[in-house]
Amino acid sequence: MSTPIQIGRRYNEWRFLAMIGLAAGLFACGTALLIVNHRSALPVFISAGVAALVAGMLAVTIRRSRFQVTIASAGFLVGNGQSEREFHDDQVICASLSTRPNYMNGIVQSTTRTFDVWVEGEAGAEEFKMINRFKVGIGVSDPLSPLIDRVLNHLYERANASLETGQAFEGEGWTLHSTELVVNTKHNTRGVQFEALAAADVYDNHLCVWQHGVDEPVLRIPLSSANTQILQQLLQERITPKPADDENLASNQFGRILFERKPSKLMTALVWMLPILGLGSLFAAAIMALAHNDFTALAVGFLVFAVVLLIWALPLSQYVEFRVHEQGVRRKWLFRRQQLRYSEVDSFTYSAVRQYYKGMYTGTKFTLTFAALAGGQWNKLTYTKTLRNADNDLDSLRDKVSQIIADRMAAQFALGRAVVWTEGLRFLPEGLEYRAAGFFGRKAPIVIPYSQIMGYDANQGFFWMWVDGKKKPAVKESMALPNFFPGSLLLARVLAARASTTPMLAAAP
Repeated sequence: MSTPIQIGRRYNEWRFLAMIGLAAGLFACGTALLIVNHRSALPVFISAGVAALVAGMLAVTIRRSRFQVTIASAGFLVGNGQSEREFHDDQVICASLSTRPNYMNGIVQSTTRTFDVWVEGEAGAEEFKMINRFKVGIGVSDPLSPLIDRVLNHLYERANASLETGQAFEGEGWTLHSTELVVNTKHNTRGVQFEALAAADVYDNHLCVWQHGVDEPVLRIPLSSANTQILQQLLQERITPKPADDENLASNQFGRILFERKPSKLMTALVWMLPILGLGSLFAAAIMALAHNDFTALAVGFLVFAVVLLIWALPLSQYVEFRVHEQGVRRKWLFRRQQLRYSEVDSFTYSAVRQYYKGMYTGTKFTLTFAALAGGQWNKLTYTKTLRNADNDLDSLRDKVSQIIADRMAAQFALGRAVVWTEGLRFLPEGLEYRAAGFFGRKAPIVIPYSQIMGYDANQGFFWMWVDGKKKPAVKESMALPNFFPGSLLLARVLAARASTTPMLAAAP
C-alpha cells in the first residue's frame, strides 16, 4: 500500500488568497472609517462581507474537490479523510488522460494533469476526476503515474481480449470491431476496414485517424474523451502503413494533412466586411453628393474609404492558411499558394520572440521560414503567427525539419568536409569554428576542439557554449539564424560520438 496522494484544488490558489486579502483589506478600511464616523463605513463593510462570502464559497468548492487516492496492488482507495472506499482494477469501465501546460509570460511553469476514471460502484457508474498541478523541472514526477499506467494497460488488455472474441470496444463517437472502425456522426454511421486505414496519431490534442487516399482525417477524437489512449494503441497495432512515399513523389502529392492553422472567424469576417463597409460608405457619399450637388460629402466618403483600407491592411496581412502535410508544407494567402517538400528544404529558420507592451506580456511571435535553393535562387516559404502561448505542433514541425537537415549535415561531416552551421559557426573535422559578432562584422575565426567543449545552453533567444578552463561563455550566437536548430542536433551527435570514442553514424541524406 502506497502513501495517500492528495488530489484536487489547493487552498493556496491565487483566487482564494486574493478574496481573503480583499475581504481583510475592506474590513480594515471599514473599521478606520467607522472610527472617524465616516458615512461610507457601511458600504465598505458590506463590500467586505461580499468578498468574505465569495471566499467562503471558494473554500467550500476547494474542499469538495479534494480527496485522497491510495494505490493498492490490484486497485486503488479513494477517501475524504473520514471514510475510504476501495475499487479493483476490474471495476474500471473506462478512463481518459489529458495534460495542459500552464504558461506565464509565454514560458511553461507547470502542467495540469487530468485523469478521469469511471468505475462500477454499488449504485452504478461513478466518475473520479483526478486533477493535479505539477511544476516543470528536473526530478518532478506525477505520483499517480503507476496507477495511470496500470489502469490504461488493464483497459488495453481487456479491449484486446474482447476484440479477439468478436466483441466491440466503444468510445465517444466510435466503435471498434475486430476488423473495422465504425464512426458515428450526427448524420450517419460509417465503417472503415482496418486495411483502408493509413495512420493514427495525435495532433492538436486530438487523435486523428486517416484513410488511404484521403488527406483529411476521417475521425478526430479529443484526447480528453474516454478510452482515446486505448484506441490509439489498438489502431497503431492494427494499421499496416503502405509505402506511399514513392507514389506521393510521383503524383506530386504531399500526403495526408497532419494539422493546419487557419485564420479565425473574426479575422475572416474582418477581411470580407471591411472592404464592403468602405465601398458602401463611398457609394453612399457619392449618392449624397449627386443629390445635393455638394461634393464635400464625396470628399468625406473618400476619406472614410481610405481609413477603412488602412485598417483592412492589418487583418489582410494575417489572413494566412498554413497546412502541414506528411511530406511538406503549404501556405495560402488570398490567391497566392506556396509549397515546399521537406526533402527540398536547404535552410530552416525558427524564432519565437516574446512581445511586451509597457512591461506587460502580449504574446509570442512565431516565425518559421523554409528555404530551398534552386537555379541559384532561394525559394522561401514563411509562416508568422502571434500566439499567447507555445504551439506544440509547430515545435514538433521544427524538430522534424531540423532532423532532416541535420541528417544531411551529418552525412557531409562524416566525409570529413566542413559543414556551415550559422553565419558565425562551422563544423570542422578538428573542432568547431567560431567567428564572434562584432561592431563592424564578424571577428577573426577561432577553432574550439570538440574535446574542450564542457557544455552549452539555449535561453532568451541565444545559444551559449562553455569551454574547459573558462568561466565565461566562449560562444554566443542567436537562435533565430538559419539552420540553428539543425546544427544544434548535429552538435549533440558529434559530442556524443566523441564522448563514446566510437565513429559517428551519419544518417543517409
